Order: sequence, then structure tokens, then C-alpha cells
Amino acid sequence: MNKNQRIAMAKKDLQVKHLGQILDRHPNYISNVFNGRYRSPELRKKIAIVLDKPESYLWPEETTTNS
Repeated sequence: MNKNQRIAMAKKDLQVKHLGQILDRHPNYISNVFNGRYRSPELRKKIAIVLDKPESYLWPEETTTNS
């Protein structure tokens, strides 16, 4: 998990297990999406909505490498 993701999670007072419950996904899957091991554009969008942050904020390295 990168710094922006940790900050967004902390501001919403969430842990990965709680985010997993909200999104009906296993916490390990959520962690793997955060860490870039699994690419799931749909889940990234949902995470961004729950955390109220743009995907480009949560995954800035993806934005800069794909531009």
C-alpha cells in the first residue's frame, strides 16, 4: 500500500478488512489490488468511490507511467 492509499484509508478510519466487507471482497484480494499484484479496474473504481479519492491519487505511478 502506498502513502496516498494509507492516508485515504486513515481519513475514512478504515482497515483493509473493513473495506473488504464493504466491497464484498476478501481482504487479501483488496491488498493485492492496492499493491498492484492484481489489476482490477472495476474494483479500483469502487475503492476510489468508497475512499472519496480519484484513482490517479490512489495509484499515481499508474498515471505517470501510462501518460
